[in-house]
Formats: sequence, C-alpha cells, structure tokens
Amino acid sequence: MAGTTPRFVDVVFCVLYVILSLASNCTAAFEKQNSTGLTNAVTWDPHSLSIFGQRIFILSAEFHPWRQPNPNLWKDIFQKIKANGFNTVSFYINWALHYPSASSDPDFHPGTYRDIQMFINEAKGAGLWLIARPGPYITSVPDGETTGGGFPGWVGNIAGSLRTDNKTGNLKFLVSAWQPYMNSISQLLAKNQITNGGPGENSFFTKKIQHTNVQNKQVILVQAENEFSAGGDHSPYMQAIIDTYRANGIVVRTWFTIALSYCLVFNFMEAITFNDQHAGEAGNFSPDLGGEGAVNIYCGDSYPQGTNSWAQVQSVYYSNHEAVAFSNPLCLAEVRFGGGFLLSWGATSRGGTGYEKYKSTMIAVNLTNAQYEDVFYKENYAQTATILMLYGGTNWGQTLEPTVYTSYDYGGGINENRVLTPKMPEMRLQGLFLRVSRDLLSATLIANGTNYTTSTAIHTAELRNLASNAGYYILRHQSSPSTNLDVTKLNVSTSMGTFLIPQIGNITINGRESKILVTDYVFGESKVSILYSTTEVMTWTTIDNTDYVLLYAPQGQTGETAFVLSTRPQVSTNGANVSYDWTNGILKMNYLLNGTSFVDVKFQRTSLRVMLLDKQTAGGPYLIREAAISGNVLSLNGDVNMTTQVEVVGPSAVTKITWNGMEQVVRRTDQGTLVFNAFGPPSLSLPDLKKWKVLNSLPEAQRTFDDSLFTLADLTQTNIINSMQYTNLPPLAGSVVLYSQQYGFFGGNLIFRGHFNASGEETGVTLTVQGGVAFGYSTYLNGDFLGSYVGDPSTSVITNTWNISRDSLLPGEDNILTVFQEISILVETRLLTVIDRVETTWALSKLVPRGVRGYNLIGGNTTFTEWRIQGNFGGSTNNTDKFRGYLNEGGLYAERIGAHLPGFDDSLWLDGDPSDGIHGPGVNFYRTTFSLNLEDDFIDTPIRLSITPSNITSNFRVQIYLNGWQQAIAITYARLPLLVDPRLSSFSLQGFLDDNQENTLAISLWSLDEEGSSIAGLQLISDGTFRSSMEFKDYTDAPDYAAQKGLRPAPLYYSPISEA
Repeated sequence: MAGTTPRFVDVVFCVLYVILSLASNCTAAFEKQNSTGLTNAVTWDPHSLSIFGQRIFILSAEFHPWRQPNPNLWKDIFQKIKANGFNTVSFYINWALHYPSASSDPDFHPGTYRDIQMFINEAKGAGLWLIARPGPYITSVPDGETTGGGFPGWVGNIAGSLRTDNKTGNLKFLVSAWQPYMNSISQLLAKNQITNGGPGENSFFTKKIQHTNVQNKQVILVQAENEFSAGGDHSPYMQAIIDTYRANGIVVRTWFTIALSYCLVFNFMEAITFNDQHAGEAGNFSPDLGGEGAVNIYCGDSYPQGTNSWAQVQSVYYSNHEAVAFSNPLCLAEVRFGGGFLLSWGATSRGGTGYEKYKSTMIAVNLTNAQYEDVFYKENYAQTATILMLYGGTNWGQTLEPTVYTSYDYGGGINENRVLTPKMPEMRLQGLFLRVSRDLLSATLIANGTNYTTSTAIHTAELRNLASNAGYYILRHQSSPSTNLDVTKLNVSTSMGTFLIPQIGNITINGRESKILVTDYVFGESKVSILYSTTEVMTWTTIDNTDYVLLYAPQGQTGETAFVLSTRPQVSTNGANVSYDWTNGILKMNYLLNGTSFVDVKFQRTSLRVMLLDKQTAGGPYLIREAAISGNVLSLNGDVNMTTQVEVVGPSAVTKITWNGMEQVVRRTDQGTLVFNAFGPPSLSLPDLKKWKVLNSLPEAQRTFDDSLFTLADLTQTNIINSMQYTNLPPLAGSVVLYSQQYGFFGGNLIFRGHFNASGEETGVTLTVQGGVAFGYSTYLNGDFLGSYVGDPSTSVITNTWNISRDSLLPGEDNILTVFQEISILVETRLLTVIDRVETTWALSKLVPRGVRGYNLIGGNTTFTEWRIQGNFGGSTNNTDKFRGYLNEGGLYAERIGAHLPGFDDSLWLDGDPSDGIHGPGVNFYRTTFSLNLEDDFIDTPIRLSITPSNITSNFRVQIYLNGWQQAIAITYARLPLLVDPRLSSFSLQGFLDDNQENTLAISLWSLDEEGSSIAGLQLISDGTFRSSMEFKDYTDAPDYAAQKGLRPAPLYYSPISEA
C-alpha cells in the first residue's frame, strides 16, 4: 500500500559471533574434487562447491547494476543483501550500455551505472561473492527484459544470424562485433577473480577462509552466453565464448543460464557454467555429456510457481540432474524462487506497482511471498541443491524491452525503492541455517514420500550425511498449495535408534509451511549433539565458552528437542514455559514458542544455552548492516523505521553499545543480555507539486517546422546476404528504408517526416509501423491530425490506412506527412513466442526493425520525394549526454533541446498544469521544481510519484523525468481500460531524488485522441522513512543544462496545445 512499510518485530537478537565468526560443522570426507585445471581455489564434487578446500553453500541474489543507475546506492543494496542471509550476488553486464556504437571504445564511465569495477568493489565492501553474467546475450524474454537482450542496436545492422559461429563469408563480422566487448569485460573480470584473493577476514558466510592473498577479489563464477541450446552452429559459437574467457585470463569456472530471479546457486567462477532450460533435463553443454561448448558446471532452470495461483512443487530436479550432470553438484541457477516474476503491459489493473501479488500475505494473491520461499526453497534443499530477482530496480529510459513496463520490481525481497519487504526475514533464517550446517552440503537423498509421518497429508524428504550420520528431514504438505492445518508425528533414524517424534504432542504444518528438522546435529565448540528436534535450527555459535543454539517455530506451536548428554545435567528454564527430562543419556525438552525463552544447561565442564524463539522474533529487525567488537564496546550499524527495542546477546566483556556511531543507554537483563532503544526517524512532510510550466513538444507535426537538421533517410535497401534482407523482415513498401537502427537511433520516441508534391488527388496513406508490443503512433499531414494507433499489449506491428481530406492537401507544393512513434525499444527474436506474435514468424536470431516498414500514398500516383528521421539528439554515437547515456532520451522535441535537464530556462514558457490537460491530439511537456530540505543525510526517504488520470477512458501516454533522468513510461488504453501500466498510481523516483537540493520534475503528456487528456492528480508519496547508518548524499554528478547548452539545438518556444 502506498505510503506504508512493513513493520518488523521490535525485538532484535544480534548474536554477535554468529555474525563475526561462525564455526564449521563440516565433518564429511571429501570425494575426489574436480577443477578447471587452471586453479584449485574453487573445486567441486557431486555434492557441493568448495572454496579453498571448504564446502560452501552459495545462496545468490540477482541484482543488475544499471537497474539502480545511481551507483552511490549500490552499497545500500549490497549491505541489505548480505544482512538477509545471502552470500553471493549474480549480475548481468549489458553489452549495449558499454558499446553504444561499433567504433566506440569500451564505456565503463567512472561513477556511473556503467562502472562495473565500482560495482565489484561495493560487493567486496559488503563481503559478497559475485557471479558475472556478461552474455553477450543476456536475454530479453522471459527474464532479463532489457532492450535487444543486451545486444547493441548497431549489431542488427550487420548481415547474418546472431549467436552462431559465423566463421564464413560476411558472417565473420558478427564475431568481430562481440569480441571487443567480450575481450574488455573478460579482462576486467579476470582481475577480480577469487584466484586473486577472496572474501576473507571480513567474511561471515564462511569461517575465515585462510589463504595467502589478501586482495579480496570477488568473482567466483562466469556464465557463458544465456538461454541457448547445443548443436549445429551454436556449439562452436559457445566454444568461442569460452575460449575468449580463457584467452583473457579467466580461470574460474563457466556456466550457462536461461533466466534468474532470487536463486539457489552452487556456481563458481573457477569454472564456466551453463544453465539449461526445462528444469535441467536436456543436458545442453553438460560436462558429463561432452562436446564442443561444454562448460564446467551444468545448471538447470525452472519456473515452478504459477503466475496467478499456487502450484505444486517440482520434484524432478534431482533425477534430471543425475541423468545429465552426475559429476556436478546439483545447481539450480534460475528457479525464480522467492523473487517473483516479471509483469508485462496489461498484466494487472490500475493501482500500486502490480507486483504486490508477489508479496502479499493474502492467501488469494501470495504467489511468491515468504511462505513460498519457505516451501519451495526447502524443497530444493530436499533434492540436495547446494547452490533470482532479489532486487529488480527500474527499467529507466530506453533500457527495457517491449513486453515489460518501467518497473522491474519483480516482486523481489527488496522493492524497487530499496525497501525491505516481509519476504526478507524468511531468507535471513534460511541463510543463517545454511551457513552453519555444513554437513548438509555433502548429504545424500535417502528417500522421500508420505510414509515417514503418521499423516499422509505430509511429505518428507530424508537427507543424510553418510560420513557424519547427520540427518535432515524436510517436511511440507504433500499438496504444496494446501492451506490446511495438519498435525503429525515423524519417524526418524538416529545414532541412538529410531524414534517417533515428538514423544509429547505433535508437529504442526500450518498451510504453506515447511520445516527442516535435524538429527545427530553436532554444534558448538563442545560438539554437543542434537539427537532430534521438531523445531528448526536458526543458527549456533559459542560465546564466553558457552555453546548457543537457536531454535524456532511459528508462534503458538510446540516443540521437542533431545540432546545427547552423557551425564545428568543441571537445567535452568529461567521461568520459561519449558519442561524437561533426562533419561538414558538423553535430555528431552518440551516447550511452547512465544517470544524468546532461555534454557541454560550445564554438564561436566560444558555450558549450553538454548534460545527458543517464535518465528517472527527469530526473523529479526528491519536491518542490521554491521556489527563489530572493540574492547568492551559493541558497534552496531543499521536502519529502523520506528523506535525499536534492541536486545543483544554477546560476550560478557561488552558493557557499552554504539548504534550508528552514537553511544546508547543500555541495561542488562536477568538473562545477561543488553537492551537499548534505537530511535526512529522524524516525521516527513512532502511538498506539493505546483507552479508548472508548459511547452508544445510536437512542433514537428506542423508543416512549417524546419527538419533540415534531421537525418536524411537515403538507404534503399537493408543488409542483404543469401537473398535475405535485414532480419528477414524487409521493408514492405516505399523507396527508402525507414528502420531507425539503420540510422543510429536505438530507442525512444521517433519522428519521421515524409515530403511529397501533392497532385490534389491523394485520398489516403497506408502505413505499416513496427515498434514492439504496446507501441503507439500518431500521424499528421501538414499539421492536420489523421489519426493514431493507440497500441495493444500483444501487437508489435500494425498496418493502417489513414484518410486524407482535400482541405489538408496543398497541391503543387511540398506536403509533409509526420509520423510520431513511441516505445521503439529493441528485442532479439530467438525466444519470442506469443508475446510478440508478428516478430516470431521466422527463426533467424536477429534484432527486429523499429520504425516505418511500409508507406504508400493512395490516389494521384504520387510518391514521396524525401524522408527524414529523428530520434535522440546525436543518436547513439554522438549523443550529447555522455554521462546518462544514449538510452536516457528519445526524439521528443523537449528532450532534444534539453528541457528535461535541471537548469533549463523555462521562464518564457506559459504557466500550465497537467491537471488542465490538452484538448485534442499532441504532446505537451510540463516542468516544475520542488525541494525536500531533509538536511539529515542519514535519513533514507524512498519516494514515489503518484499519478491519477482525469479520465480513464482516454488514450494517453506519459513520460516522467527527474533531474534529467527518464524515470518511467506509462500507457493507458481507452478500449481496454485494464490493460495499462499499473504503475499509473506509483512511479519510483529512486536513485535521482535530491534530498537537499532543488529537484526538477518534467512530464510529457501525449494525447492520441481528438478528445485530449489530462492528469487529475500528481503527488509525492513515501514508502517510509528510515533512520540509517548509511549516508545518503545527493547524486549531482550528472551534468545540468548549462554543461550541455552549446551541444544541443537552440530552444524555440512553441505554444502548448490548447488546454481543455
């Protein structure tokens, strides 16, 4: 809901040594280890990966650098990822952003979203490993959803098929197209491989892995290509990618993937990997099946959840893997567990972001909420998985591809505005457990089914480490969508015989819930063994010679845990609702989960403290970023959205606590813990948006507009090879080619102006326009409106005939037909299906055209004498704004003159408010400024822009610009009122909102109808206010208008389209 943030439990248990020095529980013997032969820093066997000889479970979160284009905020996201259970980040690298033209040098502009080294450095600072996915193809459908699938637009101008070996004839030029990029990015990644160091002294996802190099490089895996299949000319191309990696010094392993979302990954860059579709069944490029292009680690992908309702879990991963990649650990690299899924234009009705259905706690819509993570992630562990979108961000500017809209929130655990959602505590709990449960990483699947429990409604998988005998029983409903509450008992095998547990009471599985229950689980410095437990292990550690183990279950459930103790212990329940019994060397505790309870156990020279927590309490606070001890002082850094009581379990030597650098007033409880209050943020008052200025931003519709500076369209054919024209989608009519890519325009608004000498007999014009799904266009003759194609979420190309009245013609003179087109974003075609029907009528893998595919005047035997085309000013090669990049702007007049930039002089513009709207078709461009004046840089204020249309039956499109950055695009269709960008009520302003300087907000309003349109409401709304340890400074590096004034056309003022 707009303006609200999740409330997390007010009590936080910061078990310091859990964070700072987790002990290893890895007792299993290693099998023969595999490696690339180039390094032994990362090795693997059929169970798991090992880094520097230690088994590691890689729990990876997906995060794409350009989707948070303010690099100063990368640190915030990385710290949130690390604090919530993950140890790795997987990231795409977008070729199109780094090579805007075929002749350009690699663009890794420092301090921008293209600064990949800075991205790697920030991950290093957070103590995260990295999985690099440089492509060159990084997918457009169904997951990466970026323009051209990461291919630059200019690649489409090279004749031949993409993603093949291209070794003969003209096809060799496609190899020369991707090799410079792959060489430069491979060299950058090679410098940052784990072989040059790795997360070490500051790492808390492993027990201080020891090695001699202390450079702390982060990259552990590199992916070769994406969404691909072996055979034919594919395999040589795949091998060429791998050879390029190796030639440039990458020695870590390679892999391949087909789509990501939050991901369980066992992947490491000491080898090259590949992720295959169909749940890892096909074996494409598997090392065990061999062949050209084979990678080191084979991974599968799967999309087990439905998009509108809960689905049954998929239990085929293990069997598929054993059939095609038996020498590898089971790698599920793209399983879209927990992260969510993409939404396309028209996927949901107006209101919110549309992605709420992936986070809601309501049974009807909670598709990938915390319950989904609980059930589906643990099902993967049950199939011996030991290895995507956590943070989606924004498809700003022209970086999206046509099937998706601007928000890439994805339903992730961190929303588009960087706010943690209620999904994160579940991942935190799982991550903590996986860090300390090393025996799980070499466990074997013994069996599964409903015969383990007394209730056939419950499914159990038994995993066992054959060396240590540690057992893991993973329980869920047999029908995973079930919302029933069922109770059961479980048959377990232990070192002391078989048991039906619990002996008192039952195990509760309440609806969409799963539990990992352990047997013969050894923990702590004293090597105490949990014989069995009906509640889950959160984590364990040792503090002041006392072993701690934390157990949890949902509030109100009961638990039973048995410890193996050779002598009768002394037990203190500290007033908790706990009963216990010691018989035959077994201490059995029974308890109710409600808040937090401490049970102290002493036997011989061993001290044990059992902490019993309900699941909400175990999930922890909103955010703790860092914890460190120096002498008697504990330093905590974190964020709160309200005043929060923090309770610390730590060494007795700690007597003082600082929170975000400030010493706190603390008190010591009867349990020896320290308690203090972390004070919340101040209230926030957001300014109104008023004092707007307005300009007509489609003067090109008028005959008198001077288009002499537009690009002359003079190409008479597209690239030809083997009798096939450009992309196998040749022009349909007309003497010159009007494909925008052929003239260096690769996204955004396009303007075409066709000149002809009218005879007076012309009665119409037929246009075929291609722009990708949901695109639209308007056409004018000599300033008179002929009509608009308003768009459709399933149509990418359209043919229309527009009538011409005699009153619009100027016989014997130069007549000008103007076509204004929007949503001209690129797409690579190999995987497209019904989403973009027209663009899938051929199989050649190419970028499809954008622009006018055909044009023909009807009547009078008249032909066009000249066509001119305009996109973003300067195109991709000579674009004016090198900092924001060529995909930030389109060809709208206001964009070309720089009216979207801060500092542009609009003093001569007329006053005009978007709520007044426009009467008739056309584009008005509105500007205003506002200030937040927060003053405190340690207050985080994720803010969105709320838009309410005056009439939802009108056809209009909106573009939003904040401080020169194009933040969002919105579309509404009158005939299909539900097929809209649902973000009409919620546009993130994340990344470029200045807290302490004046902000410039601009909006283009394009009416496609004679009736016109308007925006009834525009207001700023907050996703919450957070007092943080992180300093949030205004991102002011991007140039304003003054810095670009001399490079842009001199602005002329055009009176706005008459207001309603």
